[in-house]
Amino acid sequence: MSNAQASTIPALVIKRTFNAPRERVFEAWTTVELLREWYSPPGITVGAVTFDAREGGHYSVAMNMPDGEVYVATGVISEFRAPERLAYSVRWKEDDPKDEIDTFVSIDFIDRGKQTEIVFTHDGFQSSESRERHDGGWNGCLDRLAKLL
Repeated sequence: MSNAQASTIPALVIKRTFNAPRERVFEAWTTVELLREWYSPPGITVGAVTFDAREGGHYSVAMNMPDGEVYVATGVISEFRAPERLAYSVRWKEDDPKDEIDTFVSIDFIDRGKQTEIVFTHDGFQSSESRERHDGGWNGCLDRLAKLL
């Protein structure tokens, strides 16, 4: 699929409000120990995690499926403005590296007193099917994050 076709796939935008201060919610997105607790949909466990918390830093998250298969997402942090904004690329490791593509996530953390609203955007999908799978996956992750906070 060409880049022109991919750009017609709408970005996935999710808004959520968490019962935690903005600094704590930002920390949950940027700290290895906390990412291990929530950064996968229900039924999937988080394996190895790295997160170099700075612009230009790299991250990697392994997700262990119940059948033993492991999916690994990697990327580069393009924005790191604590505690208000985080942005990074997402690339799923594939058997053939030429099949790997970058998509892009940004999260705005909005202070609502004792709560934090996030505006989560994931863009660059190559197909509607991929967007829908990520919609379910991200919502599952965010449900886990809400329980952690």
